[in-house]
Formats: sequence, structure tokens, C-alpha cells
Amino acid sequence: MKSIISKVAYLNGLIDGMDIDQNTKEGKAINQISEILKEVAEEIESLKDSQKYIENYVDIIDEDLSRLEEEWYYDEEYEEDDECCKEDFENYINVKCPHCNEIVYIDNDICKCNKGIICPNCHEEILLSDVLKENK
Repeated sequence: MKSIISKVAYLNGLIDGMDIDQNTKEGKAINQISEILKEVAEEIESLKDSQKYIENYVDIIDEDLSRLEEEWYYDEEYEEDDECCKEDFENYINVKCPHCNEIVYIDNDICKCNKGIICPNCHEEILLSDVLKENK
């Protein structure tokens, strides 16, 4: 793909080949338009170069940040902590609310009472006797 600078240079060549009188109003206007186009094309090329440099710089920073995040946030004890947390959920069962289909975690001791509870999502009553029969 041709650069904008080469396209403007081609256009300037065409204008020069037309033998336009630079002393007329039209000649002066065309000459000024040509000069402005040349300056705009050079500025655009400069911006493209700056854009490429900044993109490369941001990529390098992103890689460095990713590496730092891995080093800083990675916790070797995380997996052990995860295993400990599983024990905390052994005393709970999950039931699906028949009204809103949201999963609700209920303590086993509450389930033994066989009473109804209020869904924290839709605030409707969940009859544990019915739900526990469905889950079995």
C-alpha cells in the first residue's frame, strides 16, 4: 500500500506538469493546497511512527506487569487454603429454589428440622420437605 507521502508527491508532480501559472488566484490556491497536503501527510507519517513505538512500549509494559502479577499474587498456600475451605461446606447442602431456580446453601441442622426457609433471592418460602425429596 502506498504511503500518503508518496500519493501527495505524485499529486504534486501532476500539478507541476499542468504548468499552472503561480501568479493567478487559482494557481496560488492550488499551490497552497498542495503544500498543506504535503505537511499533513508528513504529520500523519510521524504519528504512525509514534503510534507503533507506543504500541511496542505498552506491550512490553503489559508483559512486565503480567510477570509481576504472577509473582506477587501467586500464593503457594492458596491450594492448601482451598482444601481447608471444602471442609467448611460439608455441613451444608445446596437446594434449588422452586420459585427463582437460584441455588441456596442450607445448614444440615436446619434441614433436619424439616421446616420451611425463606429464599434470600426471591424471598419466597422454600418447603424443605418437598425440596429434600426432590434432591434425593
